[in-house]
Amino acid sequence: MNATTTLIETRLATMERVAPGLIVQRFRSGVKLDREGFEENRVARHTLAEDRPHAMLSVFPEGIDFDLAVTTHDHFKPEKEKLQLVALAVVAHDTLAGTVVQLFFSYFPQVFTHAIFENEAEALSWLRAQLPG
Repeated sequence: MNATTTLIETRLATMERVAPGLIVQRFRSGVKLDREGFEENRVARHTLAEDRPHAMLSVFPEGIDFDLAVTTHDHFKPEKEKLQLVALAVVAHDTLAGTVVQLFFSYFPQVFTHAIFENEAEALSWLRAQLPG
């Protein structure tokens, strides 16, 4: 990947840098989320962010399936010492996804700000306000 890379397709999601410092992660319908896929997405996010501070919007489609292991592992731990994620907005299109995300953050508090939304436009507006000036 090079500096002009703005889109990466992973097994679980489409990862796109839509503006400087803003990455959108759209999980695919019909996939089963797992730890390996989350790690692949983490690496893609860092590639798109070019090791700079950034915010991310994660969109979970309705009816997303997941391995229980994704809820029992801190996916941000590998980067805690050099965390460049400043904000995370999650759009959960169903109650289960929203509940799982809330549960994750209750077990694994993070240093970046985060919020859960049902509406993508509201999530993006909130996220843009979190970006460094």
